Amino acid sequence: MTDSLVEVTLSKNLSLQHQGMYLSLPFDVPEHAEEVSVQLNVVGSGENVVDLGLEDPYGVRGWSGGARTSVFVREDRATPGYTVGPLAPGKWSVILNAYRICSDGCTVNVYIRIQREANRWYKGDLHLHSHHSDGVYSISEVAAHVKEAGLEFMALTDHNTFSQNDSYPTVEDLVIIPAVELTTNRGHSNFYGVKKPFSDFRCQTVEDVQRVMREGEANGALISVNHPHCDNCGWDWGLEHFAFQFVEIWNGVWSEANRRTLNWWQEQLCRGKRIIAIGGSDKHGPHESIRYGVPTNWVLAKSHSPRGILEGMREGKVCVSAHPGELFVDINIDQTRMGGTHYADQQDETLDLCCTVSQFAEGLLKIISSEGIWKEVVLEARHSELHFEVDARKSFYRVEIWDKDQKRPSPLAISNPIFIKTRQSSLFE
Repeated sequence: MTDSLVEVTLSKNLSLQHQGMYLSLPFDVPEHAEEVSVQLNVVGSGENVVDLGLEDPYGVRGWSGGARTSVFVREDRATPGYTVGPLAPGKWSVILNAYRICSDGCTVNVYIRIQREANRWYKGDLHLHSHHSDGVYSISEVAAHVKEAGLEFMALTDHNTFSQNDSYPTVEDLVIIPAVELTTNRGHSNFYGVKKPFSDFRCQTVEDVQRVMREGEANGALISVNHPHCDNCGWDWGLEHFAFQFVEIWNGVWSEANRRTLNWWQEQLCRGKRIIAIGGSDKHGPHESIRYGVPTNWVLAKSHSPRGILEGMREGKVCVSAHPGELFVDINIDQTRMGGTHYADQQDETLDLCCTVSQFAEGLLKIISSEGIWKEVVLEARHSELHFEVDARKSFYRVEIWDKDQKRPSPLAISNPIFIKTRQSSLFE
């Protein structure tokens, strides 16, 4: 047992007298449970048949009969035959049906694992298409490809349609975030976290787009502007007319258009705007260079669920990297994590900026502030955690890691910022 994992073993001896009886084996589920999984093992001679089900504090959660010996439930996905939804704390029970018990009896062992919420890094793709719009693959095929790429979450951002959000398969180790790509004649924008964030996609004016944005925000969606500097389908509505929460700085293979968006994002941060950077492959079908998880979003989340991933995104705990298997970087300043705001006592205060690099070989690390590139460091394989003394005069710090190819430089990982404020100045805001 650990702080994040609770393991319980329950046993029950069954005799012929129990045959035909329903039995309950109670256990406790703590607060903030993320997953409850149950495995049934029947030990005994002969062909004993014991059915399996699960009950939460509000009633029967699901029933397998004799078809399964292991099941799981989560808030967003579950074994077929079991209901998805919140995992209420309190008294749960494993339901047994002693359908057939041999004369010598048997012992039923039930192994229960309860995964509690805890901060973990999850990697996924936030811009994908299926055959519900102009993609080639079915949703099940997209999910299979995403898992093959080693990803742990995905968002199906089909164009101007919501049907994909009611057609998700149950995949045990994959989070599927409801999403849609608002696709207009003058720009695209992703809406995350809501099955139907707006009622009509037909926009003819800036005011129409603003209305759709307000509707999406009112419905709880997280909204990004997609590939805004793309030569073919950039954002031509005027970026100055919108207060985007997120910007897709990295669409597909690294390009000059992505570089322009990265520069635009830096300019907005320097102007005091809080915009979270994300990326997406924009995968539609077979393509030689456009691949699932190129780029990859690493999100620090308390739970492996749409709610958890979206909350991590909302908090800015996102790093965008080149590939699912490539490095990612996390930063913190005196325990303030990426995406957060660190409050310094005074502007000349010295702060400890910690950069943690995972799965890394070599490259060039750039520490970037509100005044541009603050420091560059050539990284080697031995570097995993680096500390830098910075001051509180800058309004933010963030990190980029680039490969060492000087002919065609491209990033390996881009963090989101940590914002800096002094306690004195914050009193007047």
